[in-house]
Amino acid sequence: MNIVNKGLLYLLLLPKSLYRQMGINLPHLHAILTAKLIMDDRRPSSIQQTQRRSQDKPVKGATVITMLFAVFMGLFFLISFIAGHDYVTKLTIYFSFYIFILSSTLIADFTSVLIDVRDNTIILPKPVNDKTFVLARLLHIIIHVSKLVLPMTIPGISMIGIQQGAMAIIPFVFMIIAATLFAIFLINALYIFILKVTTPERFKTIISYFQIFFAVAFYGGYQLVPRLINKAALENFRINGTYWAWLLPPYWFAGSWQFLCHFEFTFHLVTCFVLSILVPVMSIWLVINYFAPSFNQKLALISGSGDGGPVATTANTKGFRTTTPRYLEKVGGWLTQKGAERMAFFHTWKLTGRSRDFKMKVYPAFGYIIVYAVIIFINAKKLSIEDIRDQTGTGKFIFLGIIYFSSFILITALQQLVYSDKYKASWIYYTTPVTKPGRLVSGALKAIVVKFYLPVFIVTVTAGIAIVGWAIIPNLLLGMLNLLLIVSVIAYTSIKGLPFSEQQSGSSGSGTFLRGLFMLLIPGSIALLHYMIYSYMPVVLISCVLSGIASWLVADAVREKTWSQLSAGFRE
Repeated sequence: MNIVNKGLLYLLLLPKSLYRQMGINLPHLHAILTAKLIMDDRRPSSIQQTQRRSQDKPVKGATVITMLFAVFMGLFFLISFIAGHDYVTKLTIYFSFYIFILSSTLIADFTSVLIDVRDNTIILPKPVNDKTFVLARLLHIIIHVSKLVLPMTIPGISMIGIQQGAMAIIPFVFMIIAATLFAIFLINALYIFILKVTTPERFKTIISYFQIFFAVAFYGGYQLVPRLINKAALENFRINGTYWAWLLPPYWFAGSWQFLCHFEFTFHLVTCFVLSILVPVMSIWLVINYFAPSFNQKLALISGSGDGGPVATTANTKGFRTTTPRYLEKVGGWLTQKGAERMAFFHTWKLTGRSRDFKMKVYPAFGYIIVYAVIIFINAKKLSIEDIRDQTGTGKFIFLGIIYFSSFILITALQQLVYSDKYKASWIYYTTPVTKPGRLVSGALKAIVVKFYLPVFIVTVTAGIAIVGWAIIPNLLLGMLNLLLIVSVIAYTSIKGLPFSEQQSGSSGSGTFLRGLFMLLIPGSIALLHYMIYSYMPVVLISCVLSGIASWLVADAVREKTWSQLSAGFRE
């Protein structure tokens, strides 16, 4: 166990008398944490795993890189020190950033630590009580987060020391600890609460949606907040005196710092100090004493459910029609040929809805498009609905930008189509009498288009007709056909494997980046050509015919791909 883990473990085990009063078995707690930290030392981080795949050699310095990244995040928090009229307001903004980033990190990156089903096999058979088990999990999380928190708070601590003096650092560090405990136990309590009110099979799905939401929130905040900030209003903002300030936990920690640093015994600051201490302590008590009894029982059930969806039962194994909605059967019958193509259509449709890894990589693209649309309207200050209705130059640009930028969803889905964490199950492809595996790719491609683009297209068509009128239909049709052509070309040129048959790795290196850049340039180039012919209706109609024919020919070429073009090495 390295020196960092030893130091953190020593500090967290100092309140031994408090742990004994809570019913914790200290020898068991120490043994569990020691074993977990030794395992962590032997497990490469996500950065090390990526570098190892791409370089096939041990990686050094990944921890330093991670801590430097945390320092840069802390530098971003310093924006709060140039905002606000007083220090309570400044620190309220600071702690808002801090708690949000830390909570998001817990949800996005520490699910495997929070819900570690391996403990069911290793620890539960031993005479370890529930309170010790849960506290060991919580302290393990604290050690993980501390490796991120310590470098993240260095810039803030330095700024406080420079502006307020060295004595102001002590209460600030004390409030950082309190805010960290509040965030950790709040998220942990949320996880356990979800386990209590929902089925274990749906738990990981709910957590995935949380992760997707925060991924979009990070991107949206990065893009939108700088554009919406009014510098003058921000500098003059004062949170003291606002009736809603008491609802914000960051305000408690900021007011408590003011109380401890300047000894101002006002009602507001004393209340903030009490809340900043009482709430984290109450959080610990609630998690350990209220949630712990049923936590292990629910956790044991999760070990029997994976990311593959609900556990199979007799009801859903009687036949094909019991597991496939009728509307989906009809859509598949209209769009695909009977046999391998139709099977791949249904298989892709279901797997893209059940695979947590696929959803985490593709579903955020929907949120990015919404953020992009908002950015367009924020930047185009003189843009109005009349511009779009009258189809002015700006109106055309906005309209085509929304249509073609939505291809980002399809491109993202296509890039992930051949990858899966259950890639070893692809052996079934090679045991079936499929003479042309291109039909598998074609069926999967059609499922991707229908599932991920058709809803966006319907919304775009509805909005376009409502704002512009029926005259917009030819350009809408051309845009749809062009996107189908783009997707077909990308599928033909870039998909070299069968759906969900490969393990994702970083071996492609810069080639992957260049291909991704090229894929994003294609929609932009075609959108520019579409803009040039937008008002020439005969040219638009002819382009619709040509684009439709080209899409059909390329899609047919995808269907005719042979084993020599798709994963031939495995079959041989």
